[in-house]
Amino acid sequence: MEALRANDPRWIGPYEVLGRLGAGGMGEVYLAEGRGGPRLAVKVVRAEHAEDRTFRARFRQEVRAAQTIGGTGTYTARVVDADTEAERPWMATEFVEGPNLRDAVLDHGALPEQAVRLLAGALGEALTAIHAKGMVHRDLKPSNILLSPDGPRVIDFGIVRALEATALTNTGAVVGSVGYVSPEQIRNGAEVGPPSDVFSLGAVLAHAAAGREPFGEGQDSVILLRILTRDFDLSGVPDGLRELVEACLREQPADRPTPARVVEAAGHTAESLREGLRPGWYATRAATTPDPVPEADRWLPERDSGERESRVEYVAPMTVTDATARPALTGEGENQVDDVAPPGTTDAAAGGRENLDAAAGGRGNPGGADPMTASPDAEIRAEAAGGRLSRADGVAPPGTTDAAAGGPENPRERVARMDAPDVPVGSAAVGGRVSRADGVAPMTVMDVTDSAAAGVGRPSRRGLLRVLVGGGVVAAGAGTGGWLWLRDRDGGDRAEGSGVSPEVSVSTSRSATGTLPPGVSWTYGVGGLGGRAGGRHGACVALSPAGDILYVGGADGALHAVSPAGKKLWATDLGGPVMPPLATADGAYCLLENEGEGASKLCAVGPDGRIRWTKKIAGPVGSQFPVAAGDLVLVASGTADAGGVRAYTAAGDVAWYQQTVFGPTSEPTVAGGVAYVGTFGDVVNALDVKDGNLRWSAPTGGDTGRPTLVGRRLLVGSSGDYPLHGINLSGTTVWSTGNDEAGGGRYFTSVRLGDLAVTTDQGRLAALDPSDGKTRWTFDGSGDGSDHSDPTVVGNTVYVCLGGALYAVDRNGKQRRKLSFGDPEPDGGVHSPVLHGTRAYVATAEGVAALDIGA
Repeated sequence: MEALRANDPRWIGPYEVLGRLGAGGMGEVYLAEGRGGPRLAVKVVRAEHAEDRTFRARFRQEVRAAQTIGGTGTYTARVVDADTEAERPWMATEFVEGPNLRDAVLDHGALPEQAVRLLAGALGEALTAIHAKGMVHRDLKPSNILLSPDGPRVIDFGIVRALEATALTNTGAVVGSVGYVSPEQIRNGAEVGPPSDVFSLGAVLAHAAAGREPFGEGQDSVILLRILTRDFDLSGVPDGLRELVEACLREQPADRPTPARVVEAAGHTAESLREGLRPGWYATRAATTPDPVPEADRWLPERDSGERESRVEYVAPMTVTDATARPALTGEGENQVDDVAPPGTTDAAAGGRENLDAAAGGRGNPGGADPMTASPDAEIRAEAAGGRLSRADGVAPPGTTDAAAGGPENPRERVARMDAPDVPVGSAAVGGRVSRADGVAPMTVMDVTDSAAAGVGRPSRRGLLRVLVGGGVVAAGAGTGGWLWLRDRDGGDRAEGSGVSPEVSVSTSRSATGTLPPGVSWTYGVGGLGGRAGGRHGACVALSPAGDILYVGGADGALHAVSPAGKKLWATDLGGPVMPPLATADGAYCLLENEGEGASKLCAVGPDGRIRWTKKIAGPVGSQFPVAAGDLVLVASGTADAGGVRAYTAAGDVAWYQQTVFGPTSEPTVAGGVAYVGTFGDVVNALDVKDGNLRWSAPTGGDTGRPTLVGRRLLVGSSGDYPLHGINLSGTTVWSTGNDEAGGGRYFTSVRLGDLAVTTDQGRLAALDPSDGKTRWTFDGSGDGSDHSDPTVVGNTVYVCLGGALYAVDRNGKQRRKLSFGDPEPDGGVHSPVLHGTRAYVATAEGVAALDIGA
């Protein structure tokens, strides 16, 4: 602990600051103490983040969720207090007695196998508790795991997501700690799910068991490349643990075990963990008992322990389209780049063999330092000028030249190597345009040898990694199973500081000839659908009763009216992102997005676009779209501690209001004259839609999501010990279970398909039997599993968006049709498709698209 500096606070909220513990990417951390209370670690957000509204919204949401996690058997450090509205927001976590895992291994070496098994079991329980609240840790690493006498404690869960809001908005970056991020974090940025934490857990267990990091040390870019190419070292991991660690480190997220399975594989149950986690449980191989931790050296979050801080890695999210699989890393060197250039090109046109081999640490640099083994103090940099490879100490490696040196530094510049035999190549000369066979707009190839003449300087090591793993305007081999056509998700890039903008024109909705993809009638942009952040849901459009108006809620702050032909009828500015509307004969009702998981205002807009009335909605949680109940419109709202459901008339009057004791988690489900609403009070409430009177409450053991009625059985998810429940219409819980294929938890939603319920989770469509919660069948699309919509059912067919395609699947799980439409909505948006006649409307990155589905 350090002494306080002159500009450090002396009080943070009600807590007196005793000392300075350190700093990280999020902010400064202080040791503080309340009046007569325990000592706490208080993290204060950096001023630059506090001024960012998006960061504040994410921070507020994640802290609120984090405060619900903790208690016996969760093995997490509780967040005991926070002020997310302060000038500089802060949060306080409980004090944990003991060192962090990294320091324990550095001081005493690897943990014995039995201790690692206890660690694996406890961390599996911690991740289960975190994921049950709809959160993903995103930064699980040894210094975020504290070793207390009665077991490990995980800290900082979910908080990294707030930092992503700032980093991704500005750079399309990955936030995480080098050596412990998952492959999908590198490729997809913020679009990760619970399996990402399991990958990090595997790296943590390998570190604890072997006493060293599984992906080695060195430059950040090299370590990230090792993660992508599965170049890990488990030689020091005991044989009895290696199978478990390897399973966690599997490349495909769906192939990794769930945290609950990790607990089982470690040979533990909740009871055996309680018995085994006693003082001295983590004694390392080098010490039979842990050294006592002096008062001044107690570890708290963000203490300077020597581990590299969580940081922003400037690696743009990667999108892969129509790649031809072929080996990318071949030859003599460990990180060799294939020499084969595209048909009709020369070494010079492709950037020169020596230049690129040097940049990759291959043949062109036979006597130089290998970037896979170079020490951090001799940083390897690939210079665009002449492909020269230089070190930070100024010594040029043998085999390189000094030609064309110079030019300002440009961290966004890339080296281009192309090999795609199935893609016709037009001009491969410098600045030439390469067109794809499918008509997608061309990309520009920049020759590395002439980049200096164009005013482009040397790329940074992160810039070099972009060539290998994503975000570029070129095709590059990254050890990912083939040469990949890559592009930025936003379809463009900027060469900052160079005076040159690479010519990039990529559209997933229109080809180079300006036509739409087959089956797509039209697209309509609204800056993205309103309410899509954080996995917002609801229908992508609302159809008027006559079918002549489509209402679309836009992130641009307006409610749009669109004709069936895709023509704009009007747009009414409502002052904030508009979440999915409800269409009636009176026009449309819609909620405006707040900074939490609910709404800030209910708006009634007539068919002509005029605002009829508005009502302020209080509280950060509740409905994200209005629900019709006869002639009434229902909206749930409140806080996690208190709230209820209001019924509005067409004139804007409140017909009734019913408190739900604890706040509602989502929209009500209306069926048979009853509104079913899940709450933070661990129950489902059944309300009479006529007057709001409570009919019954059914416990679920945790925060409860939105129910679905299938026959005479309600299916609902919760954050309790069992994430999925079946409840009959009298309020009796019939069964409670877990289902790895369907997920569960508070954010679980489903739709009735005959006598089944269908849901999507991790890019998979699953059908559940309401009698027992078991899976009848699953369906996986061929696209990227990280993007999916909620399903929609019409008759005996379920329609769902998986990746950038709409699938029609029958009630037996068989695919009947597939239509590709381009970029799906990002940021975890799961807006469901809408069917009308021979048209299907789907959410896209910019708004909606109309697809022709035939009769």
